[in-house]
Amino acid sequence: MNTMLAGGTAPDVLYVPDGDFGRWVSAGLLLSIDSYVEASDIDTADMWDSALTRYSFDGVKTGAGELYALPKDIGPIVLYYNKVLFDAANVPYPSAENPMTFDELLETAQKLTIDENGDGKPEQYGMGPAWWEGWIWGNGGDIISEDRTEFLMHEKAAVDAMQFAADLRNKYKVTPDSRALQAMNDGQMFETGKLAMMEQGRWMVPTYRNLDFDWDVAPKPTNGKWDGHSGSVGLGIYSKTKNADAAYKLVEYLGGPEGQRLQSEMGFAIPSFKSMANTDVFLQPGQKPEHAEVFIKAAEAQKAGPWTYLPNAKWWDTLNQNLAQLWDGRKTAEQLFIELKPEIDKAIKEGNPKLFE
Repeated sequence: MNTMLAGGTAPDVLYVPDGDFGRWVSAGLLLSIDSYVEASDIDTADMWDSALTRYSFDGVKTGAGELYALPKDIGPIVLYYNKVLFDAANVPYPSAENPMTFDELLETAQKLTIDENGDGKPEQYGMGPAWWEGWIWGNGGDIISEDRTEFLMHEKAAVDAMQFAADLRNKYKVTPDSRALQAMNDGQMFETGKLAMMEQGRWMVPTYRNLDFDWDVAPKPTNGKWDGHSGSVGLGIYSKTKNADAAYKLVEYLGGPEGQRLQSEMGFAIPSFKSMANTDVFLQPGQKPEHAEVFIKAAEAQKAGPWTYLPNAKWWDTLNQNLAQLWDGRKTAEQLFIELKPEIDKAIKEGNPKLFE
């Protein structure tokens, strides 16, 4: 799609991954759909706010201003767990109402990690790799400042959350390390009964309904209230389209009640409309997961991923390119983020100069 957009050959209607939205909209590649939505029957007040606002742009930053896409979905992150492994270890299932604290997660993961021959390479792990963004927020920390001009992961709450995530792998050995994940990723481990808990989105439900063991979902671990991040894909219109009215009709159908109902019935995603999410269209009683309402509570609480925050995401790329030093135990979280702060602050400013005018 990047190649097609650059070459001027993009289709009239396109999927807009939330991580690409800022770059595409700031380059003038997407058509504002504000006037179309206002004139339609789409009830934006009934849509998840974090799903809708991530496709807004005010000319400087995302999250405010005109709307340039309708959400195709919202994908909050939850904790999947293998009930058979919990039963075998005589460990109570995680609560569907209250997130586990970090200490509770560690204690549970330790009981579910099995290293039969003591060689330091468990045959069964208690917990998969951390989807760490929500761990920082769940510990009261921040990734960048509210005005989006400054990197803040060097502060204590963020450092503590990230160090805990790394310690699960390097100190406590309850999470697979990079070597183990090369042989089999966390999804494959979960599907083959070698991983008791993992973080994932609703999109895994159709696949996991075919597994031959019982499983369910629970809130993401935090040190307090429900928190975390959600992913999303939007439905946008190419700014150079010659068929804007027809293009919006398709966007409206796919992003509207009928399209959302059909998508939800597949089990793949949470509907963009809150009222529909609280019906059997989404909850699907009699099918796994038993506690599907966890996804709804997560959608209510979780923020857009930080990769959506600025039109230029070089700062985010810089951060992710350096995280292996933490995950592999080469640097502590405090060392790494103090070192990275000047470089990431520079990337934020150079990539998004309008923010500093």
